[in-house]
Amino acid sequence: MNLMNLKILIASILTLAMLYLPKISQADGAGDNSFETVRRVPALGVPVPPEDRTELETGIESLRSQIEDLKTILKKQPALLELLPDVQIYYNAARYALTYDEFFSVNEIVGAKNLLKEGAERAASLRDGKAPWTTQTGLVARGYISKIDGSIQPYGLVVPASYHHDSPFHHRLDIWFHGRGENLSELNFIRDRERNPGEFT
Repeated sequence: MNLMNLKILIASILTLAMLYLPKISQADGAGDNSFETVRRVPALGVPVPPEDRTELETGIESLRSQIEDLKTILKKQPALLELLPDVQIYYNAARYALTYDEFFSVNEIVGAKNLLKEGAERAASLRDGKAPWTTQTGLVARGYISKIDGSIQPYGLVVPASYHHDSPFHHRLDIWFHGRGENLSELNFIRDRERNPGEFT
């Protein structure tokens, strides 16, 4: 593409942005400007049956306790302590969904239970001085501590099957970060990152 064509393309994109940006930025209208009338995003999720709520609360508290123990146990093992967010993402995902009514389908309640089990497995591995997910191929959910506010943020990796952690070669790596959606919770973000490789593949 020559310079003239590039200038025309950029001008066209800017023109379209100017035409559509006012419509996009209106969102839900004047109701968005009032705390009393603003539309809740995300919408309230499905009710959680009492027995499921009890099971989730127990699992969340158990994982919280394991995380607190690991903070002490791994104090002198900084390389392993750095991996604690890889456990905390599962705790947060289940806790946020339960606390803020962000189960948008019954399947997500089952999904939360499964994520709590995964978190407990990772916690047990760290306690044993291991972190097998760091060399795993395929779809891998990980976590990091935000430098902005210290929060634990999830992200997803799509690691090629040909990757080996001892390999001297460079490999392609696709990374998915948590964006925004009207029904996008940390719970279903992580579940999707563990099941859906995405269109890049």
